[in-house]
Amino acid sequence: MKACIVNLPWETATREGIRAGCRFPNITIKNTNRYVPFPFLVSYTAAYLESKGVDVLLIDACAERCDLESFLQRIEAFEPSLLVAETSTTSFAYDLDVLASLRSRIPALKIAVYGSHTDARPLDALAADGPIDFVIQGEPEITSHELCLALDAGESVGAMVGVVSRDGSGGHHVNPRRPVMPSLDALPLARREGLPMDRYNVPGFPTPVAFLHGSRGCPYQCTFCLWPQTTLKGVFRARSPKSVVDEMFYILKRYPETKSFFFDEDTFNIGPRARLLAFADEMEARGLRIPWGCNARADNWDREVLTRLREVGLFTLRIGIESGDQGVLDTIKKNLDLDEARRNLHLINELGIENHIMFVIGLPGETEESVSNTIAFIKSVPCHSVQFSVATPFPGTEFYRQAEEKGHLASDDWAKYSGFDHVVVRTDAMTADQIGEALVRARRQIYFSPRFIARRLGYIRDVKDVKALGRKALRLLTNGAYDR
Repeated sequence: MKACIVNLPWETATREGIRAGCRFPNITIKNTNRYVPFPFLVSYTAAYLESKGVDVLLIDACAERCDLESFLQRIEAFEPSLLVAETSTTSFAYDLDVLASLRSRIPALKIAVYGSHTDARPLDALAADGPIDFVIQGEPEITSHELCLALDAGESVGAMVGVVSRDGSGGHHVNPRRPVMPSLDALPLARREGLPMDRYNVPGFPTPVAFLHGSRGCPYQCTFCLWPQTTLKGVFRARSPKSVVDEMFYILKRYPETKSFFFDEDTFNIGPRARLLAFADEMEARGLRIPWGCNARADNWDREVLTRLREVGLFTLRIGIESGDQGVLDTIKKNLDLDEARRNLHLINELGIENHIMFVIGLPGETEESVSNTIAFIKSVPCHSVQFSVATPFPGTEFYRQAEEKGHLASDDWAKYSGFDHVVVRTDAMTADQIGEALVRARRQIYFSPRFIARRLGYIRDVKDVKALGRKALRLLTNGAYDR
């Protein structure tokens, strides 16, 4: 059995997209975005199938910047029986076109997709004349293998757990979701061979940077957050510290040029503090000291844990605060106290750890006053880098359901659900245009402040960073960096 596991190409003449591994799939003007995420579910699915004896072709066409024709030729030459592709809301129309081209080249190929959009709206992918045969809901690894077994044996998949498919009479088989994998340590290590390891990048990290997952899932209930409400819906599961450090050693042996690690899971500092201390102990006992950073909450920290992690290489934290207004945070069920967040940001800075803090403009409850509160909060804390996204109610989230019920959706064009360039929602107090103007106001007041410029220059690692920052600044000065 041969299977192709892919992150589809996504590029136009002037723009390039990032999809797999990205919480806000988006397509931006070329050479303005240095962030290229690692496609974890794509790579884990390939590794899992290989561990079961399946012959796998793995392609991350977004990271490769692979053109459509060469992508199609590689798959055609491999002659797979099954292709499994990750999709997203923002790229969905483009994905359908790519898969239609693939279907026309290899008519017998069976095509399965997974991802947040089809997880929430599986029937969007299964039009009678469309190229997609199966939608995988939930984690894709085990279900992809069961699809391989069924197709190889010529068996029906109509009742397969975790799969939505056509029933042959104009309807669909919609089966229960597959339960999440109980132990992440049982998974083989994410496959990296065949991927463009030098392309994955996080601004501010020494390059090349290797991405890791130490856990899956999130116990918090943030109404806007995409993965915990769709593809990775389920209980929080953490890998053992030994398993994580084993993988770090494997990567350093296989890719000795690696200069840093990024834990790109939903939230690194979840669970008992003993888990974080055990991770630090494991690194120290095995003599591993290399710069690393992670996604984290602004709470769940204390001085001892941060100090121990700093001692074994922690140099930066990427923290989603979302809003500097407590009322907005309470409305979106963030379960975060801004006073505690402020204290921890000062502690993090005191210990010599950098931070990149992230905010979203236009969340439920947003007003002109709450935007001003967010700007004031940022100015009150030490920060090395700040990111502003625009609130985007992705299908499958509580945020989307609320916006739909209230009539707050300003667009049904999925291509505009990018989180950066378009405003597709309003609030009780603000129109979509007012949210866009508030986004520009926040970006300009923070990004062009002398303090931010001085801090942000410290994130520059090479000339490409300089050029990307210059292009972003020019766009912000000329049109506000969002499309009306």
